[in-house]
Amino acid sequence: MQTRVLTVLLLTGLFAACTTQPTQIPSSSPPQISTPAVAFESATPEATPSASAGSDPSYKVAAFYYPWYGNPSTDGEWIHWTQNNHMPPDDIASDYYPALGPYSSNDPAVVAQHMTWLRQAGIGVIITSWWGQGSREDQTVPLLLQTAEQHGIKVAFHIEPYQGRSGESLVSDIQYLYQQYGGSPAFFRSTATSRYSPDRQPKGMFFVWSMDSHGETQYSYWQQALDQIHALPEGGLVIAHTPDAGWVEGSHFDGLYNYATLDLDHNSFGWARALPADTLYIPSVLPGFSARRVAYPADTFVPRLDGNTYNRQWIAALGTGIQPDMVTITSFNEWHEGSMIEPLKTGISDGKGYSYPDFGSLPPEGYLNLTRDWIDKYLRMSWNASYRARVRITTTSDWTR
Repeated sequence: MQTRVLTVLLLTGLFAACTTQPTQIPSSSPPQISTPAVAFESATPEATPSASAGSDPSYKVAAFYYPWYGNPSTDGEWIHWTQNNHMPPDDIASDYYPALGPYSSNDPAVVAQHMTWLRQAGIGVIITSWWGQGSREDQTVPLLLQTAEQHGIKVAFHIEPYQGRSGESLVSDIQYLYQQYGGSPAFFRSTATSRYSPDRQPKGMFFVWSMDSHGETQYSYWQQALDQIHALPEGGLVIAHTPDAGWVEGSHFDGLYNYATLDLDHNSFGWARALPADTLYIPSVLPGFSARRVAYPADTFVPRLDGNTYNRQWIAALGTGIQPDMVTITSFNEWHEGSMIEPLKTGISDGKGYSYPDFGSLPPEGYLNLTRDWIDKYLRMSWNASYRARVRITTTSDWTR
């Protein structure tokens, strides 16, 4: 007969079952898509700000933002709108059509309109897609920061898996971002704490997409880099794109985010309950996912259902029993994947038989208003304090039989 001792780490009141791994979208590729210039009628169709555009935004809610679009009027060529052999301005690489048309991310009027819409939605932070030092997306940052400052919006960075990204380059990238942009009042800093960043000194928050995109399969792969980042004069909160808590203790990430959960079930955000103590829980919610015109697999399609998909995502993300340190929205303007909340234009076709859809029963700006409603609910919510308990179970049963 044997005596066995189990040590079980629990969240008080939560005995979580094994969490399911949410379906992940195809990994992003470096944004290098462009075509020669062709005639283009207007870079920025007019849009009228909402009466609620001046409302204070919340810095506890962020939206993933994509600054990689271009058109002939501003950039001398089409950039990104031509993906999968589409021919703008009517035929674009999106299942939906933007209210501003196929715009340029370098157009100050477009960026100003985006910031107005973000305020209307109550979103205080954008997490801008960033593909390395000197990249096209890096070159848009000064305009983003300048315009964001004028609108009371903050800018964080989504460090993408550009060619050659490594632990060493991650340290260099974060030092670069501080040096180049840290002096802007719009550079997002947070006083949140984690087990690896326990002080309340304001520090940048950096999101790292796709932890194993270049074969980094070991949990400890990023540890040396993360320890160096935490030791910087300003430190840094580094958030990993994965629901797998092993990356927290293995590489010393400060928190996790999921970006997109396509198959929503009762335990899709159950990974929150598996996080080690003092880890930032940053769930991502999306309104839908539709990337058929850029040839994504059919099983990635998620219908919007007149806003009900978005509602269910928010309910699931806020219903784990774990208080989110921030909620992220996927996305403000990822038009290729059809996950945007940016307003669209209705009654448009591509001239080849395809009619761009609307938001169903919601108006073109409907997701801005729905987002504002959910942010208000989120900020009014309260969570019971949770405590981690170490339970020692002793038994005289022979478990070998």
